[in-house]
Amino acid sequence: MKVQRIFALMLVFFVLSTAAVVASSIWGDFKGYNIARLVVNDKTSEFGDSDVPPLIVDGNTVLPLRAVSDALHALVKWENSNKTAYLYKPNVHLFFTTEVRKDSAIVPFGVVERGKEADFIVFAQVDNLKTSINSVKVSIVSPSGKSVVTPVVKSIAESKESFWLKVPLYGVSFDEEGTYVVKFAMKQDGASDYSVVSEKQIQSE
Repeated sequence: MKVQRIFALMLVFFVLSTAAVVASSIWGDFKGYNIARLVVNDKTSEFGDSDVPPLIVDGNTVLPLRAVSDALHALVKWENSNKTAYLYKPNVHLFFTTEVRKDSAIVPFGVVERGKEADFIVFAQVDNLKTSINSVKVSIVSPSGKSVVTPVVKSIAESKESFWLKVPLYGVSFDEEGTYVVKFAMKQDGASDYSVVSEKQIQSE
């Protein structure tokens, strides 16, 4: 009887341990920590083999700052001298127009007939920019993920907290049906790449 009880207890322990292992390995492990999945607006964030994924540490979910900044369309900066990470979230409002008179939008632009080619202007209203930038970049991605135009880069001679900017785009072809995404990116002083801080859609029907 005693042997049977010990065997039963060992069996229960094995089942519980197996369940715990299965539960902890749904998304895998990273250096001894359970991996969590990050979903932003119903889109699952992907992490490469060299990236640090979201982790569960002592019952808390720890997210990599770069992934969070990309999801929030924010700017991130690392100061190695004082081991401090800075996160900046400027307000960037985009709108499009096909005709401008004295910097006033006359004809709003947001829907285009499939197969058409269009010239339009991207207006950006920026405020709450708490870090210095040296340039911005505007690009367009098709529904299939292809770059539609050569990205337009505009230098910023004097970085300000609030400013308006207009970027004309010419001969943009809308050959696919679906959602085109206009991306507005900024490059911080000292940074090597751009970070997208705002996106706006154009529908091709």
